[in-house]
Amino acid sequence: MTAYPPGRALVGLPGVRAQVDEIAARLAAGLNCLWLLPDQLVETGQAEELYRAALTTTPDRLDVAPPTVLTVPAQRGPAGAPGQDHWDDPEHRAGEAAAADVADDADEGWGDLPALDFDDDFDLGWSDVRPARPARPAVREQAVPELFERLGKELAVEPGEVVARLTDPARRWRPVIGLRAWTEPDDPGPAVPGPRGGAVRGGAVQRLFHALTAAVKDAGLPPQARPRLLVVARLRDVPQALTDELDRDIATTAVHWWWGTVGRLDTATVVASARERGPGTTVTQRVLTAVREEVVTELAAFDLALAERLAARWDGRAGGLAPALRSCLDDSLVAAAGLCPEAALDAGTRRRPGSRLRPAWARGLVQSWEGRLRRHPAVWYAATATPAEVDVLLGQAQQRVVTPWIEDARAQLARLGTRYATRPLADLVAAHAARPPADHRTRPEAAFAQLEVGALLGAHLAGGLALPDEELRLLRELVTARNVLAHRGALRDTTLHALCEQLTLAHRRWAKL
Repeated sequence: MTAYPPGRALVGLPGVRAQVDEIAARLAAGLNCLWLLPDQLVETGQAEELYRAALTTTPDRLDVAPPTVLTVPAQRGPAGAPGQDHWDDPEHRAGEAAAADVADDADEGWGDLPALDFDDDFDLGWSDVRPARPARPAVREQAVPELFERLGKELAVEPGEVVARLTDPARRWRPVIGLRAWTEPDDPGPAVPGPRGGAVRGGAVQRLFHALTAAVKDAGLPPQARPRLLVVARLRDVPQALTDELDRDIATTAVHWWWGTVGRLDTATVVASARERGPGTTVTQRVLTAVREEVVTELAAFDLALAERLAARWDGRAGGLAPALRSCLDDSLVAAAGLCPEAALDAGTRRRPGSRLRPAWARGLVQSWEGRLRRHPAVWYAATATPAEVDVLLGQAQQRVVTPWIEDARAQLARLGTRYATRPLADLVAAHAARPPADHRTRPEAAFAQLEVGALLGAHLAGGLALPDEELRLLRELVTARNVLAHRGALRDTTLHALCEQLTLAHRRWAKL
């Protein structure tokens, strides 16, 4: 699943709120807006939430109700009143039940009689013992009101007068007309003014775009006095030709894609609220909690529901990460992974996915996340049972969390190291720094404070520093963790826990200084 977890306010996330605000700004500038969403947001009902959030940003709006299909039973017999089904009235249902009881009694009382094998024209009347059940009448479906018909009812005009009413210079009400394209029927309905879209899905929406745009142009309405369309749709709800056309028509319409909408901050917000945090009183607890949340955020990326499930299920052990991730994946996404092309030759732009990626985007298999193309973890598991991407992203997440702790401890050790130097600091810098600064002779303490953990350990091993055992143990753990992360590796559980333990002890020591 790619939708936000049920029960949470999707529009409350900063990335989503930013896109809603962007749509509101375009509508305020007099532009139509087409907002394209992945399928899953419609399937979970969250597209409705997004639609309402975008529409309610405008003071003047017309929320076009979705079409409804009414099932009307066929009229039978004189007993039925207009609009009433005679076969469904209580008296008829009671009669049916009584007839069924008689039929059952007939089976029990007469079922063992021998069959008569002669016909002497003497009618005993047994054929009428079991009353025949009347056949249920067929039902008919009332025609779905076409888009222009529903708009006409909202505006109290005929369907053919909708566009003229909305663009009439003598009228002052210029609403934003909101449409849920996923609720519109496949049949575009009868012909209306404007180009005919043919019997294709979204044909009525296409005709409305064309007719309204042409009428606004003919009427010469300025941007602040135009009626505007806000259409929220899945990719398949509108003709592809219309999407491409509107994407080029930047003077009248803005096309917004759910592409790069969710970022790291959005996912991290979901992860942080998915599981109660511990008190975090020690460095170890703080580091391990931060690492677990960052790893989940990195792996789930744009799939917020996956982020919530993985945050609740994974215990933070690196060895159990891959199985936990697989158990949280939607099997239907794994099965659909073939929609995602292997090569990203047509990845798209910052605003929208490329044409080759759009079927996979619609299914929730690919997305722009933090400015980079990201495939859903389901695509990895469709290719192999132990995807290499898990370890790669695990290491990247650890690096973001652990590196600042390593740097903070390194700086403190460098400051303390001046106490334990057995040789001039300038000589230590010249001997062990990868690139000694030009002023290391005139400012030796400042140059020594910049030494990396590897250089500090090298100075100690060469006899230039005489670090105490507890500081040396910390330094060795810093060097080990730094080397693993610098080579894009992932820290194993034992390595990470050993580092955290030394950091905790060091902070207790340094607090007393």
